Amino acid sequence: MSDKQIHARYDALLTATADAVMVIEPTGLIMACSTGAADWLDKDAITGRKLEDIFPVDINSEITAAAVKAIDTSTVIKVDFQLRPEHVPVLREQGLHETKWIELRCSSANDEVVVVLRDISDKRRLERQVTSQAQRDPLTGAYNRRALKPVLEQAVAQAQRYDWVCSLMVIDVDNFSDLNDNFSWDCGDQVLQQLVTSVHSMKRTSDFLARYGDDQFVMFMPETNHDQGMAAGQRVRRIMEEMEIPYAAGDVNFTVSVGVAALHGPEDDPDSMLRRALENLFIAKQSGHNRVEGEA
Repeated sequence: MSDKQIHARYDALLTATADAVMVIEPTGLIMACSTGAADWLDKDAITGRKLEDIFPVDINSEITAAAVKAIDTSTVIKVDFQLRPEHVPVLREQGLHETKWIELRCSSANDEVVVVLRDISDKRRLERQVTSQAQRDPLTGAYNRRALKPVLEQAVAQAQRYDWVCSLMVIDVDNFSDLNDNFSWDCGDQVLQQLVTSVHSMKRTSDFLARYGDDQFVMFMPETNHDQGMAAGQRVRRIMEEMEIPYAAGDVNFTVSVGVAALHGPEDDPDSMLRRALENLFIAKQSGHNRVEGEA
């Protein structure tokens, strides 16, 4: 096969692929470029320039290191990174108006490196969506029990490290089985949905709400001492007590009981906090429901 045929095949391959492709020297000089489906890349604007003229220091370093490793090991080296328009003004001028996730693959070709840039933004968005769904309760949209544990562990460890305060509350719908029996399971579902909607409307951005059981929810409150946690529990209790849910068989009223626990120094842990909150919840329910109980 002649050199002309090889180049023709090479050009046809680049034209057909949706990936952007660059050929660079070990110094970072871009010798050639094919944009593929990347409408935010202008091959004439970057060919003949160095990577450092286009990418920020951290990404330039990653690409250069991958290129060197590809030459040294004769293997394909893969790197993932984000391209943010505000960090790459050259590409922004060429049409990069939204953040892109890029999968970069480097392969050596004698003294040059072929760099393939694949847009995996849709793939990353789908992965985040699947992860989010796996951590969410499908009925209420609150986080689920699986998502709660790592959040508690990390947040409590951080509070202990910096000598911060934090609290959590367990919210339980009073006589929930009676609501299901007297009205319907659909009514019970609406109660849980309205509970979560109302708590979300009053909680802070830093607070974390998760469904812990059938009719139980845990809300972790950073930078909240015990008295503040009790006050938050009372707000939740009053909101639920005053709520009316329209239903075919008549408006539905319900109440909740709340147990509160605060972090007790460096020897405390999330499991112990949660256990104490559940114990206080038990006291609230045994004392007549529609109550908030905490630690003396």
